[in-house]
Amino acid sequence: MSLLKPTTHLLLYSFAFGGTTFYSYVASPLAFKALGREHFAALQNKVFPYFFQLQSFSPALLALTAPFALTTGSIAALVTASVGGLTNLCWLLPYTRRIKEERKALADRVKGDELETLDGPLRKEFGKYHGLSLLFNLANCCGMLAYGVYMCRGLVRYVPK
Repeated sequence: MSLLKPTTHLLLYSFAFGGTTFYSYVASPLAFKALGREHFAALQNKVFPYFFQLQSFSPALLALTAPFALTTGSIAALVTASVGGLTNLCWLLPYTRRIKEERKALADRVKGDELETLDGPLRKEFGKYHGLSLLFNLANCCGMLAYGVYMCRGLVRYVPK
C-alpha cells in the first residue's frame, strides 16, 4: 500500500488543525496584545476570510482524501468542524463587519457623550456576536480534534509491524 495518500491526508489535517488552533489560541492573542486596536482590526479583517475558508472546506477535503473508511463518528466530527467554519464565514463575519462599519460611521457623525450613548448598544451587539464566533471557532477546533482521534485509529493499519 502506498504511503502517499495517508501522508497527504495527515499533512492536510496537520495544516488545518494546527493552523486553526495556533492562530486562534497563540498568534491572535499575541497580536491583540502587541498591536494597537486599529492595526489588530486591520490584521483580523485580512486574515479571517481565509481562516474561515480553511475551517469550512478543509473538513470536506479530509473526507474526500481519507485513506480509510470513515465512520459515523469521524463524519460527525468533520461536519461539526465544517459547520463551525461555515457559520463564521457566511453569517457571523459579515454581521460583525456590518456592526463595525455602523460604529465607524457613528463615530464619524457624533462625538463625546452622545457617541458613548449611541455606541453602547452597538458595542454590546458586537460583543454578543463575537462571542458566538468564538463558540463556533471552538466547535471547529473540537470537531477537528475529535476527527484526529478517529484518523489515528484509521491510520494505525499503515504502521509496519
